[in-house]
This record gives sequence, structure tokens and C-alpha cells, in this order.
Amino acid sequence: MSVKEKHIQQLYFQFLRGNDKAFTKLYDLLFDDLMHYGWRLCGNKEIVEDAIQDIFIKLYQKSFTLNDSSRLRAFLFRAIKNSIFNQLLRDSRSTTLDLESLEFTLNYTIEESLFTKGEYSMTDEVKKIMDSLTERQKEIIYLRFVHDMSIDDISQIMDINTQSARNLISRSLQKLRDNISNASIVFFI
Repeated sequence: MSVKEKHIQQLYFQFLRGNDKAFTKLYDLLFDDLMHYGWRLCGNKEIVEDAIQDIFIKLYQKSFTLNDSSRLRAFLFRAIKNSIFNQLLRDSRSTTLDLESLEFTLNYTIEESLFTKGEYSMTDEVKKIMDSLTERQKEIIYLRFVHDMSIDDISQIMDINTQSARNLISRSLQKLRDNISNASIVFFI
């Protein structure tokens, strides 16, 4: 368990014991990560902010409790994903919306993580390589390498089994490697 995960767990325990300041710290600590993830799912800041507010209100009202508090972060990521999906479903007034159809954008993340070190700029080739990934591949790369989540947490968020998460990461990285070598770009994944 990472230091951040331990800190989140400590804050959650303090909140459960009645410490409202711990709840505020927990909210502040997780808001940006949840906001970035939610924005990548739907691209609508208002929907994401509303979803985060709703989830934290339910958490504050103790509408749900977790059996494994070490997975709070993964639980909240999954809750945000479900909340956004439900809102989009209500907005579309259609039952044909599929959770798999949510477009997951990675452009800002990849640019931020790989190329904003000062001397690089994102090229059309790199964008093309990232666009070659499926939405689920983009999402799993984002969760694993930007948020440094464990395979277990990723499998919970994406609602897949652990082995499927491992396979998806492996296939995603292989696809990136293949596309990078085909594009004659030299950098390491």
C-alpha cells in the first residue's frame, strides 16, 4: 500500500470516528484525482463536479460503509464512473447508452506526463499512437501509470477480474510499443 493510500485510509478512519476535519482533508486530497478521471470519462466539468459532490455527500451521511477501507480510493473512482454513467443515461433519456461507450481521453495526461518536461512538444505521431488505443486501454494506462493504482484497484474500478486487468495492461503496452516502433519514434515505455 502506497503512502498516499495509507494517508487516505487514516483520514477515513478519523472521519468514521467523528472527525469532520479529516473528512475535509480527505475530500481535498481526492478531489483533483477524481475530477481529472471524471473529466476524461465525459469531458463535462459540471457533471463531474456534481458526481463528486454526490458521492462525498453520501460518504459524509454514511449512506454506505466499506468492508475494506484500504480500497476507498478505488471505490470512489468506481462510484464516480457509475455516477457519470447514470447522469449521461438520464441526460440521453435512452436506455441504449453503454458503459463501454464512454470515451476516455488521454491527450492531456500523456502530454503532461511525457512531454511537458520543457524540451518536448506532443507531435501528431504521438497523438496518433495514443488514439490507436481503445477507450478501455486508455483508461487502464491512465489508472495504472498516472494514478499508480494496483491491479486489484483497477479491476474494481473497471469491473473486470484481476487477470483481465493484467492482460489488458499487457496488450495496451504491447500495442503502444508496436505503434511506436512503426512510427520510428525513439522513447521508452
